[in-house]
Amino acid sequence: MLEKLLPHAYLEKIEEMLVYSGSKKEPESFIEKAVLVSLAAGLGSALLFSSFFLIAFGAAFIFVFLMMHGFLILAVEKRSHFVESILPDALQLMAANIKSGFIPSRAMLLSARKEFGPLSDAIKQAGKEMMTGKSLQEALSTIPKTIKSTVLDNTISLIIRGVRSGGQLVALFEETAIDIRRKESIKKEVKANILMYGIFIGFAGCVGAPALYALSSYLVTTISRLGSVAQVPDEFQSRLPLMKFGQIDISGDFLFWFSIAAIVITTLFGGLIIGIIDSGKERSGIKYMPIMMLIGLAVFLIGRIVVTSMFGTLIPE
Repeated sequence: MLEKLLPHAYLEKIEEMLVYSGSKKEPESFIEKAVLVSLAAGLGSALLFSSFFLIAFGAAFIFVFLMMHGFLILAVEKRSHFVESILPDALQLMAANIKSGFIPSRAMLLSARKEFGPLSDAIKQAGKEMMTGKSLQEALSTIPKTIKSTVLDNTISLIIRGVRSGGQLVALFEETAIDIRRKESIKKEVKANILMYGIFIGFAGCVGAPALYALSSYLVTTISRLGSVAQVPDEFQSRLPLMKFGQIDISGDFLFWFSIAAIVITTLFGGLIIGIIDSGKERSGIKYMPIMMLIGLAVFLIGRIVVTSMFGTLIPE
């Protein structure tokens, strides 16, 4: 019933992502599960922060609902990375089988090893398509249909164009495998060179910013309390007209929730930036966001406790 209220394009996208992730679930089942988990998280947050019932419920519901979709995207990305890592081995194995005298369809079926995971199923299906009478190009074009990978798409397209141009299939498989390995080697070198940027962003978002928020919120609260009890003579204030002494109209609760919101936003965008640095895709940073958020909030709360225990006795009530 819930799927009737959702846009058709959204349901099609979820179905496509489920296929790419290797899941056998229906999109309706995934959406219902996401809504139930989000409702549970929203109610739990609302009960925990009862003074902000609606805000806590809405924020937790939206966050968990989006994270459920984020985990689906991560499943697709994980499957894609695995296929890209073993694609050169599969290509070289197919080339070796053809060299051994097997026809292309038989060579593909023999290359569909269990350790190749989802790529094995796609290669096996392509081999069966060839045995039923389809051409090599048509059979190869079915391989990327259940795997979302730019590298795989480009590889299959390159091989199909090479076959149509009269290229030797063995040479196409072997040269493409070499090119993929060379590209992966370059990506690893680039990733190693920019690793420090990711470490710096992670430290700033998880430790530096939360620690400063804990210290600054305590400092503002301290100044506010001192201003409320300090007795400044009128004669002294008249000599310094540009300086105003008095109580700061900022509550501790406002500073606390402002710091929480700022840490959440900082860690969310920090995770996306690390994803870009790590793999060139923002969605790759989704897996870092919950970890960074939990660490940042923990540092903030622990920092407040430590600062208060160290200097709390020095502040007048």
